[in-house]
Amino acid sequence: VVAGALAVFHGRLDGISIETSFGAGLPAVNLDREQFERAVVNLVDNAAEAMQDSLVKKLYIATQPGAAETVELVVADSGCGVSPEEKEKLFLPYFSTKNRGTGLGLAIVSHIVAEHNGTIRVEDNRPAGARFTVEIPALMEPEPAETGARPAAVQV
Repeated sequence: VVAGALAVFHGRLDGISIETSFGAGLPAVNLDREQFERAVVNLVDNAAEAMQDSLVKKLYIATQPGAAETVELVVADSGCGVSPEEKEKLFLPYFSTKNRGTGLGLAIVSHIVAEHNGTIRVEDNRPAGARFTVEIPALMEPEPAETGARPAAVQV
């Protein structure tokens, strides 16, 4: 799903060094593919914009095992970073640190993540930039006594 979202940016991230690390053997998660791709696109788009004036332009995107039976998506950039004041408002509708856009991108991401029973947080990326981490619960194996339809399993 994440690789599919990144395909949208083919040829559009010139000058940005991109490193991806997709964890092997991650547990399945229950995702709406289209919605989750939209969240990834918004995060990558914001990261690219945050690096516009940076001398070093590095984008790191990873999927990996998370804590407490979750799968994590990490999108980290070497851009201007996020101040403590901005971190508190970042996921609110119409809040923006940019001169363009509606201020809805991260609010949409937050909404999509919440609809997947997940969480999103932003931290400082070292040495510079911001690191967004999305945690989505892994699908648990049904108990042998359980019957009925299983949700669609998707590899992140």
